[in-house]
Amino acid sequence: MPSKNLHITLIFMTIFFFLIALFTTQKNGNTQLMNAFATNFVISSVFYFMVAYLPERQKRNRIRRRMEKQYKEFKLSCIDIFLIMSSSQEYQNREMLLELSEFRRYFKNNNTQSETRWDAVANGVQGSEFYLKELVHELNVLSEGLCYVRSAIDIHDEEVFDFLRRASQIIRRLETTEPNYDDIKSLCRSFWEIFAGWSFVDGYREADVINDMLVKIN
Repeated sequence: MPSKNLHITLIFMTIFFFLIALFTTQKNGNTQLMNAFATNFVISSVFYFMVAYLPERQKRNRIRRRMEKQYKEFKLSCIDIFLIMSSSQEYQNREMLLELSEFRRYFKNNNTQSETRWDAVANGVQGSEFYLKELVHELNVLSEGLCYVRSAIDIHDEEVFDFLRRASQIIRRLETTEPNYDDIKSLCRSFWEIFAGWSFVDGYREADVINDMLVKIN
């Protein structure tokens, strides 16, 4: 699919040639050729937008919405596991934990006198092969979704394309996580970056960078 700038140029050219066709309707030797060319250009442009642009636009929007929904489902599934691992099933509205600030607030607080809830998550995942496999499975599904987005549509924004490529690579590495201290530490650090908005470069963010990148696919 051509870039946004090319579409804008095509729109202005279509308007320009439509005006030419409109003002050269009185056909004579001087304007007949110009009128025919302008009319054909306008018809071709309308045909392109109806047959190529609109279906492709609808496809892009449909894939983006599905990926946004899949990403939300991924986060909610992981949050369920985090709540179990931290003995926090009493938390009432799990969707509130989709907010980075609320996730930080809740899981940075102490679960017991000796550990935070996030410490309990890390210890619980290391001690449970079942929940480790569940988290790895969720990562695998997310990775497949991101790869499909990159292959199914032409992403013009280089920042978005590079981000999704790097995210897929990182997730694929996490899929090989073993139940040892170093692997679990790396896994939990990556989850904290996603769910709490932590960045070694910028510190804590208030916006979900993955969701923001998906929104830019238009």
